[in-house]
Amino acid sequence: MAAQTVSKFKWGILFIAGLQLTACGEAPAPRQAMLPSVIVNTAKTEEIQSKTEIVGRTNASEDVTIKSQIQGQLLKRTFVEGDDVEAGDLLFEIDPATYVAELAQQKAVLKQAFASRDVAVMNWERGRRLLPDGMISAQDMDELTTRKLTTAAGVVQAEAAVQGAELQLSYTKVYAPISGRISNAMVSTGDIITPNSDMANLVQLQPMWVNFQVAERALINAKQNFSKAADREIQISDIVISLRLPNGSMFNETGFIDFVSNRVDAATGTLPIRATFKNGEKMMLPGMFVTLVIESPVKENALLIPQAAVQEDQQGRFVMVLNDQDMVEKRIVELGERFGIDWRVISGLNDGERIVVDGLQKIRPGIQVKAVEQEVVPFQDTKSSPNNNAS
Repeated sequence: MAAQTVSKFKWGILFIAGLQLTACGEAPAPRQAMLPSVIVNTAKTEEIQSKTEIVGRTNASEDVTIKSQIQGQLLKRTFVEGDDVEAGDLLFEIDPATYVAELAQQKAVLKQAFASRDVAVMNWERGRRLLPDGMISAQDMDELTTRKLTTAAGVVQAEAAVQGAELQLSYTKVYAPISGRISNAMVSTGDIITPNSDMANLVQLQPMWVNFQVAERALINAKQNFSKAADREIQISDIVISLRLPNGSMFNETGFIDFVSNRVDAATGTLPIRATFKNGEKMMLPGMFVTLVIESPVKENALLIPQAAVQEDQQGRFVMVLNDQDMVEKRIVELGERFGIDWRVISGLNDGERIVVDGLQKIRPGIQVKAVEQEVVPFQDTKSSPNNNAS
């Protein structure tokens, strides 16, 4: 019993000593919270050459509706529908029988006119010789002169009738007025054709026109930007235009502007413009919707930031900026057009400021973060491929 009492006493002393050592020692320091890590990018001013994308519609440089000019039965069609034809190729033949007979009749009338004129001239010559001797009166001479002049006019009239008949006969054969691609025939062999009947349509595919419209506001902005950035007056010929086909591929020819309307459309507030493209391979057809990529003729400096850094709320677009102490600030920015993966900053940000591009969901204004500089991955044609639309 005594041994057990001593043992308990020893354990009690050890326990009390342990409590005293714990009380006298320093308490463990609390673990410091880790700062959220974000990836930042530095806003930089770079040289850019703006490009604008506008939807346009192709239009044939020549579009001809072939009509008949006479009446008659269609004898044959000489072309393959949808083929390319050359100017002067025979397309249709109309029965010429009626017009051949008319020409023969007018030629006979012309011969009669020549005969009447010749007789009148001979009588006039005879009268002219007899008049001085008093063999005929002056009145008779006047009648002979009138007859000569009348028959001469009859010859001119008959010649015109022959030319008219020949012209009508020529209309029995319909030729291609231009080189181009022919449509389907709108008439069939055996049809009775009347004047002004539509027979076919012919379009010229080389060159090809592309009609588009530019908003008046965008037009004024472009002129102001050009005047500020360029040291000379910008000419239409300085503007280079590329074209994207409906399947997304780029057309292999560049175009140029050859027409600018002299007034803005009051209904749409846009200015009609036309560009011309070579179409040697005849890839483009009239009526296609294409995208025009219009490159600015001048280069300018612009402050660019990645699109990934831009957020938007009720106040507008904003970015998260880090100050010298890596504290987060919310900054409202005004943005312009996009260039590849970058966005042009109009106002609200300065060159050299750091903005958060990744880790935005972990931060809020006023907190401190751990900043890691973004590794820039090269992007092809970043500074010349905007996604903005001028219209």
